[in-house]
Amino acid sequence: MMDKVDAVVLAGGGGIEEGAPVKALLPIGSRVMVDYVVEALKNSRGIERIVLVGPDELRSHYDQTAGFLFAEQGSTPLRSFAEGVGVLDTSNTWVMACTGDIPFLTTAAVDDFISKCFEREADFYYPIVKKETVESRFPGVKRTYASLRDGTFTGGNLLLVRREIISRCLSIAEEFVRLRKKPVALARLVGLGILWSYFFGQLTVPVAERRVSELVGVRGRAVISDYPEIGVDMDKASDLELIQELSGE
Repeated sequence: MMDKVDAVVLAGGGGIEEGAPVKALLPIGSRVMVDYVVEALKNSRGIERIVLVGPDELRSHYDQTAGFLFAEQGSTPLRSFAEGVGVLDTSNTWVMACTGDIPFLTTAAVDDFISKCFEREADFYYPIVKKETVESRFPGVKRTYASLRDGTFTGGNLLLVRREIISRCLSIAEEFVRLRKKPVALARLVGLGILWSYFFGQLTVPVAERRVSELVGVRGRAVISDYPEIGVDMDKASDLELIQELSGE
């Protein structure tokens, strides 16, 4: 039986152009973007409660009787995550962060990620997806990749974390998030040896895991996912065009 976790959906922030509506509420066909994310989470056998973090428009979009919890967004994505965690009770040990701009997310991808996380003991888990996996499903999509000895990977838009470590790891986690699309800067953050290994293509996933765990002070694990939809988000107009084209909407 799969362990139950709570989910915090980060659905705040502006659109992809100045003056645009909230990104997660941009229309894709007859629905808005975050609807696809919420549906995937609602149908997951591993998700218990769902918190939606964002502006008032988010509350008005969903029926208040739908069973969701709501929280105001913070000054950064991780501060928003902390706000979302704050409205949950403490019955679940684990909380999963999920961005609201991954409309291809599926229930199967969520279930697979949660299941794989609990195959190895850790305090937080982060999904990574191989480049060839992304390009086979989404040809032409532009992602940021890091080349390791194990393969070339992009990061996913989920994060599963043990609730008790969130407050004490928030600052260093924010720095990792800030640099997540700058592989060289991220490698520099974790040390000269890691940077050297990265430049010469010798850095491996286990070595990166160990170094990140040392920096944060808790055990972290990378989870290789076969579901590229967790890594395809919308950051710019070309992303929205691709999403609309591939969704057939």
